[in-house]
Amino acid sequence: MPALARNQSSDCNSPILDLFTQVNGVLTDVAVLEFIILDKTGPGPLQVFPATGRAVVNTAALCPVGGKVSTGHFVAEYTPPLTENLGTHAIQWFFRLTPTSPEQAFEEEFEVLSEVVGTGQVAYCPLQDLRDEGFTTAQVTDARLVTLIELASRYIDSVTERFFEPRQQTLELDGRDAPDLLLDEPIIAVEEIEVLDQGIGGVAISGPVDPSSYRVYNRHLTQRLAKPDDRDNPKISFVRSDSGPRPLLGRGFFFPQGVQNIRVKGLFGYTEADGSPTGRTPLLIREVCKRLVARDLPLLSDVGGRDDAQRRWRLIQEKTRDQSYRLDKLTLQGALTGDPEIDNVLVQFKRPADLGAA
Repeated sequence: MPALARNQSSDCNSPILDLFTQVNGVLTDVAVLEFIILDKTGPGPLQVFPATGRAVVNTAALCPVGGKVSTGHFVAEYTPPLTENLGTHAIQWFFRLTPTSPEQAFEEEFEVLSEVVGTGQVAYCPLQDLRDEGFTTAQVTDARLVTLIELASRYIDSVTERFFEPRQQTLELDGRDAPDLLLDEPIIAVEEIEVLDQGIGGVAISGPVDPSSYRVYNRHLTQRLAKPDDRDNPKISFVRSDSGPRPLLGRGFFFPQGVQNIRVKGLFGYTEADGSPTGRTPLLIREVCKRLVARDLPLLSDVGGRDDAQRRWRLIQEKTRDQSYRLDKLTLQGALTGDPEIDNVLVQFKRPADLGAA
């Protein structure tokens, strides 16, 4: 979840509150884009920016003149004032693909913090989630809680060999002289596919691929289709047709064979549908992140408290008078925690053994 500190700006230099727009898995510019900021810390959402109406994003001009970062990527300029309430806020986006097309809207939550925590942290659960669970500022500061959330999130990445937020990447993959291009990461949206300059049968082939000639398998977002789940089999396939120009300079509907000769630029990550163009961190991952943070809240110097936080789930018998207890045996060991409430979720999200592309 994004986070902004009081007096910290989301802008072209630091696009913390940003939007990616796509059509059928391809990043696409919009003609009209507006937003409002809501304070959700009270009994009901309260608009805090702008004071009235909506803020307009210049979608025609690239940053820093306008609000367009790249194709299908835009930023909202907003700075929480020093008097802004701390806690959960939301940005509501309103956009039209063309000036006359129907308006689309969705809401994305973010947090306002008391101090800057940077823009590169990984956070699969918001700080407010831990506050809502009863962890007070007297027990743990915002700064330490943010650090623990990042550590837990990175642990989740390491164990599952995946990531659960949208991330921009450029991948260089091997063409296999086949119509399908297999990828390692679940696809949110593709910005560009390019065939790098390589000689195939004495003919040099290079250049961008027309987006109308291929289909992106991200139906978990565009169609909310979970069976089959394209996140477990991410790929891009050429559209088979008997008419019209053929892509790749007469090579037919195939990605030409080569070594790292296909460059795919886009947005990737294992997210789940929530009505937004990019999806959200899965709710089960968010819950696991909270539980991992709770295990690490006691300081290393607090041996008893830390031991209790990490092993209480194993307690099967306790005698308070004699101060003795008995723990159940570990059912899982190694990279996972051993706590079934955490591990049973992490196992579900582990990367399949056969998932991958060269």
